[in-house]
Order: sequence, then structure tokens, then C-alpha cells
Amino acid sequence: MSKALILVVEDDPLQRRLIKQNLEREDYTVYETSSGKGARELVGLYPFDIAVVDFKLDDETGIDVIRDLLAQSPLLTPIIVTAFANVENAVEAMRRGAYDYIVKPIDFDKFLIVIERALERQKLRQEVSALRSSLEEKFSSRNFVFASSKMEEVARLISKASRSDATVLITGETGTGKDLLARTIHYSSRRKEGPFLAVNLPSLPETLVESELFGAEKGAFTGAFERKTGKFEAASGGTLFLDEVGDLPLPLQVKLLRFLQDREFVRLGSTRPLRSDVRIIAATNRDLEKLMKEEKFRPDLYYRLNVIRIDVPSLRQRKEDIPPLVDFFIQKYASREGKKIEGISKEAMAALMSYPFHGNIRELENTIERAVIFSEGDTLSLADLPVFLKEKREEDLATEGSSLTEKVRRLETREIKTALLEANGVKSKAARALGISERMLRYKMKSYGIT
Repeated sequence: MSKALILVVEDDPLQRRLIKQNLEREDYTVYETSSGKGARELVGLYPFDIAVVDFKLDDETGIDVIRDLLAQSPLLTPIIVTAFANVENAVEAMRRGAYDYIVKPIDFDKFLIVIERALERQKLRQEVSALRSSLEEKFSSRNFVFASSKMEEVARLISKASRSDATVLITGETGTGKDLLARTIHYSSRRKEGPFLAVNLPSLPETLVESELFGAEKGAFTGAFERKTGKFEAASGGTLFLDEVGDLPLPLQVKLLRFLQDREFVRLGSTRPLRSDVRIIAATNRDLEKLMKEEKFRPDLYYRLNVIRIDVPSLRQRKEDIPPLVDFFIQKYASREGKKIEGISKEAMAALMSYPFHGNIRELENTIERAVIFSEGDTLSLADLPVFLKEKREEDLATEGSSLTEKVRRLETREIKTALLEANGVKSKAARALGISERMLRYKMKSYGIT
């Protein structure tokens, strides 16, 4: 089996034959041509891994050929061959896209080492390209599942944000998919070839947030034994996603504001300003307007972030999205588990539709994943759902046709039991959560037979 497919572009017949023979001796498959025109035709026909191109051809330079070959096949790895006196030209060729250069007369032992290194680089580039394609597909707007008019508006804003470089602010409860929206915007934008870096601000100790975002010079703080590259610098050319930006400490809000205004930042322990071509997408589940009134969030930063705002509604506000999401998650996890599950029963879907899903899409997805794992049939049933969902559905069925008094009793019983569970049985704490006195709580517990 051939180790790789290599194209040799050389107008000297003797040199071309020597290169071809040495490569074929190492089990490479080699195609050869004497001109740039022939090279362009062959690259259009075969998926070459490497192109070995002489710098001086009859009617053009190897730089011109390399430029056109890379335009045809971006993952191709070109190597330039040059006479000793033209090393400067070879360096120029590398600046234009060549991976390395070989000097004539060719030392074939060194030449084969360069080929091997080039193939390692080629393999890495192919893996990165495949990963990028996978990410682009995963976060493509085609995988954005919804049926509600509320999410149609969100999709419209995502489309506009993807065509812009403006700062985006995404708001919504935990679990509504703010991270997914940010990645969808990135992989649908002109920056998709650049990095996407995400920082969950509350997960970082306050003392490390600044160095994590903006970097730090050696010796800037205890334990800084070398220069640290921050996320703003590392994400240049791409997108930086600041998750839960409402938790950013006030001193760092000033530094973020400066970057949004001037596109400049300063590493911790330095005074030299640096620039970075990075787009900011921020998200929060907190009420920034309320935080501004409490002087916990800077108004000027809020206005800089709030250029394109996307408010993601909770799943409770768009229950018509539950059925298509359920179908999507069933297919996803049935495929992973190697199961043939064709759908979900009416009873199970009714239970999902009546549940409030305070954890939003994240909670729904976890519920379906669990149900698929435990299911033994080709349709998800009520029995496959978690116990709390089954109990909720049974309670709903029991109250259908009941009197108003009976419905109130069942509702209060459920709420009291939940409050007591969350308060670890402490009645005073449960009463405060319910908004009633402890005396009233004890009375209702006695009336409803709650122990």
C-alpha cells in the first residue's frame, strides 16, 4: 500500500527521474510533470498529499505554481526545490505557502526526512480539517431544532449575528442553550476557520480571572514562572465566548470595556498595550439591568455588550418545541446506544408536555438520554421516564374531573412536600419558601395528613 501520493514538478528530465526513483523506492506513489500547467491539471484529478516543485520552471516560477495548487487543494503540502544561489527565493516561497525547501544538488537522505515531516504535518492538517468540518456540521443552523414562533425570532437574530462582527449578548435561564447559540454563530460566520474559546467566568477563582482572560507576565504574581497567554490573545482571528458575564468582577469589567472600545488589552504585570482581532460573544442568566441599579455591573460595559441581543426563552415559554426536540434527542441517543427506537408514546409525551423543565433543554435532553438507555422496546413509554415525571402524570390524570377543592388540596400537598424536602424537614424554612407562617404550615400538614 502506498505511503502517500506525491506530485513532482521539475522541468529537468534527469532531476525529475532521480526524485521519482528515490520516492518510489520508499513506497510512495509518484506522478510527474515538467510544467505548471501539467501540475494544475494533475491536482485537479488526484488528491495529492505533497507537491515537490522546482523554483525555476521554463515559463514561470515555482511560487506561482504553489499559489495556484494551494487554491485548488488547500490541504496540499508543497516543498520547493532550488539551486544553492536561490535560497532567498525558497524562503520567499515558504512565506507564500511552501512547507520547506530542498537545495540542489539534492541530498536524498535529508530529502526523505523532509518528506516524512511534511507527511506528519499533512496528517495533522487533515485531522484538524475533519474536526473543523465535524464541528461546523454539529453547530450548523441546520441542527437548530424548534417549532415555536419565539425561536423563529432567535434564529433570525442568529442569522444576522453570523453575518456581522458585532458583539453579541445572549440572555436566558440556565440550560436554554446559550453556549450552543454562541458556537452556532461562530461556525456560521467568516471567523469559523479561527478558534472558538469559551470561558465560564464563575468557575474561575477571582484571583485568576484576570490572568486567564488577559494573560500575565513572568513574575506578575506568586507562581507565575513564565509568561501566560490569555484567552483574548489566544482567540485572535476567532471568537471568545464569555459565559455568565454578569459574574465578572467590577475591576475586570473596566478592562473588558477598554478592549471593546479600543481593541486593546494589557497583560497582568505589564504596561504595554496589545491588540487582538477577536469577536466577543457574552452570555448571562442574570438580570444585568437589575445589577446595574445595584451598582454591580457597569452601564457603559452593558451598552458595549448589548449591540446584538438575543433573549432565549425558557422551555416553559415554548412548549411546542418539546416534540421536535424529543424526536431529535431520541435519534441522537438511540444511534449512540445502537437501539432502534422509533418514537414515544402519547402518555409519555403528555408527561413531558406537562412538566415545567426548570432545567430547560439540558434537563429535557438528560431525561430522554436516560429513557433511551433504560428502554427495552421500540417506543419510549411512560415507564421509561424518571419517577418524578411518572408521578406527576399520574397525579394529573387523578385530578382530571375533580372538584376545585380537591385540585387545590392536591396542589398544596405537592408543594408542601416539595418545600419540606428542599428544606430538609425544617418547617420554619419550608414555611418561608412557601410564603406562609409556620403555624399555617403545621395546620395544613395536619389537615392533609402530611407527616
